[in-house]
Amino acid sequence: MPLSNAIVAASRGQAYEDLLAKLFQRAGWSVQRLAKDLDEGIDLVAQQGNQKYIVQIKASSEARRDRAVPLLSQAILEAQAAAQRIPGPAIPVAVLAIDHVSKSLAEHVQAFVERNAPNMAVGLIDASGFRMFRGPGMEWLNSAGSPSRGARAPEKPSSPAYLFSDLNQWMLKILLANDVPDSMLSAPRKQYENASQLAEAAQVSVMSAFRFVRQLSSEGFLEDNEFLRVVRREALLERWLAANQQRVREIPVRWVIRGSNNQLAVAVHAYVSRLARKPSPNKRAAPGPLSKAPNRICLGLFAAAEALGFKFVHGSLPHLYLERLDREVLAQLGLSMEDARHQADAFVRIPENAEAIFRAAVERHGVPVADILQVWLDVSHHPARGKDQAKIIAQKALSQLFNEKGA
Repeated sequence: MPLSNAIVAASRGQAYEDLLAKLFQRAGWSVQRLAKDLDEGIDLVAQQGNQKYIVQIKASSEARRDRAVPLLSQAILEAQAAAQRIPGPAIPVAVLAIDHVSKSLAEHVQAFVERNAPNMAVGLIDASGFRMFRGPGMEWLNSAGSPSRGARAPEKPSSPAYLFSDLNQWMLKILLANDVPDSMLSAPRKQYENASQLAEAAQVSVMSAFRFVRQLSSEGFLEDNEFLRVVRREALLERWLAANQQRVREIPVRWVIRGSNNQLAVAVHAYVSRLARKPSPNKRAAPGPLSKAPNRICLGLFAAAEALGFKFVHGSLPHLYLERLDREVLAQLGLSMEDARHQADAFVRIPENAEAIFRAAVERHGVPVADILQVWLDVSHHPARGKDQAKIIAQKALSQLFNEKGA
């Protein structure tokens, strides 16, 4: 049964909202996302220091001028009205998201804004990575390239970047979870008849699950008889490994005061304990635009392998996954980026696949730890005997996954 146009449109808007939120978060901004029934013209509130943006996004699949201009005009009006309701100074930002932006459309939108809203912060983005922003302090959001003269070609569905997007990796972990020890991967464990059931378990949109299931099936990695079942696992895992080797943002840090050998685990435990002790917000009060979501965190790579009981490599610097770069959080952990380039004590990773990492993380003695499948992916090509570490994990923790019949 085909999905309704309303679901497709909602999924499109959510996808662009996710994209823009991650761009801000990776740059160290705090991002507040409001429920759709509460947004009142606000999709995102992005703040860094004293600078705050109120962002309203309008999305469309049609790259037509007669559709683009009214949508952008609506976004401008809603963002301006929302910014006036927010206490304190805030910059309204209207963003138009179109699946494929042509050069002529980009020029038309730019001319429209310069003629009718020259003082307004405005963005134009598309699915292939094109981004054009104008407004105070927004130049860093612009992409290096320019839109094509015609419609931009959509990303090929078979590309690793598509098949192994953040949420797709999370859903793949869910489909494989029954063959991974539950103490080493946090995910729902059941069988799913269709994409809708998978979406509910993964807490993602139906469209995201539908596209993922369709892609896995079209490439021969999924059997859909009575239940969804991943097959040809060896080939799929090789593809996943290749996609996982893309450049990761890794930041050297050092201890302000050096302590014991397990200092990182102790610091992370103290950090998450403080978060747990914070009083819960009043459920009756509407969520404020200035509230800041906790910065998710977990041990990664060899530090995670050791915490999960698979210590093999000795002497390597520990890795910590942090959802977004935040000097305040680093300070709470007792870490600093200052002078760390040549005397690092640890590395902080800002992951592209944050949902797949943090949702699947497990807890060891009060410390969040990357799941064993993620560890296997991360260490497999690490120069510090990563291949040997991955082999041990595959044999002792993931044997049922690798030896599954029909894989």
